[in-house]
Formats: sequence, C-alpha cells, structure tokens
Amino acid sequence: MYVELEVEEWVGIPPAKVYAGEDLDSIVLDILRDRLEGIYDPGLGVIIAVVDARIVGDGVILPISGDPNIYFPVRYKVLSFEPLVQEVVKGVVRDVREQGLYVDLGPVDGFVFRGQILDESLEMLPDRRGFRSTETGKVVEIGDVVRARITQVSRPTTSNIRALRIGMTMRQPYLGKEEWFKR
Repeated sequence: MYVELEVEEWVGIPPAKVYAGEDLDSIVLDILRDRLEGIYDPGLGVIIAVVDARIVGDGVILPISGDPNIYFPVRYKVLSFEPLVQEVVKGVVRDVREQGLYVDLGPVDGFVFRGQILDESLEMLPDRRGFRSTETGKVVEIGDVVRARITQVSRPTTSNIRALRIGMTMRQPYLGKEEWFKR
C-alpha cells in the first residue's frame, strides 16, 4: 500500500551551511532525500520519496565530541510503500525462472512460485521466457501485466530494500493476467 506519512525528528546540518545564509528548509530536504530515499525503514516501509521538509524549532548543538552539526527539529513527509499480506497488487512480469515469476511492483519485486501461478499444470516456455498451462493454454511471459495477492512479507533487518521478500499468489479468482478473467 502506498502511503504518505508525516515524521518528526532531529536533523543535523553542517555549521557552514547554517551560517552561509542558505534556505535551511531546502538543505534539510536535500539531507533527508540523500539519507532516506530508496531504503527500507521498519516503521515507514520502502521510502520512495521525501516530498516536503520544514524546520519547526530552534537548532541546538549536541555535547557530542567530534560532531559539529547543528541539530534542528524537522517535520517532513515521505511517500512510502508498505506491502500488506492479503493486499492485491498489480505489476509487470520482469523475469521468469523455472521456479516462478518475478513481478515488478514499482519500488520492489514480488515473487510468484510456479505452483501459485494457476490451478493447472504448467510447462516452461524457455524460448518465450514464460509459462503455458497444459490444460487451457493460458500463457504468462515477460512484459505481461498481472494482478496478484500478497501472501507473505519477509521484512529485512537492515535498510537494504533488496532484502525485502514478497511472496504472492495468482491462483484466486480475478488474479493473473486480465485476459484470463475477462468475460
């Protein structure tokens, strides 16, 4: 699910930038974008973008030796993606392997195991990079837009979004390629 969240925290700004007369809100926005965009945060999800930031109080110098930064309380908004179990998502098949499909969900990929693609037996089509049902002839291959339900989410213990694992199924009604369930 995509959400916009508002967060408040202390952000350190180098003294040279504070005293140079630059716009502190834009400096804070740049600092937050460099630090947060493209990471996974357990409380926020996959941070796609920091969309707004503003200083909401006076700066302080912390009594930490070797840290010259001036810390300001900052309120900012982030656009993030937090995959939820049972959520139905739409994505593009990015890669096909013998084990199943990798589906591009935007900021991250989800995986559909071969046995979760259809309620039918499948054969691999290595020349087309896809799968075909041996019963109805339905085909799914790279570039196809599919709908899937998230069945499991394994959240990383680090900020690396590549460690986020999303398992999905397309075996339920109205999931899979749109042409499979159009009337």
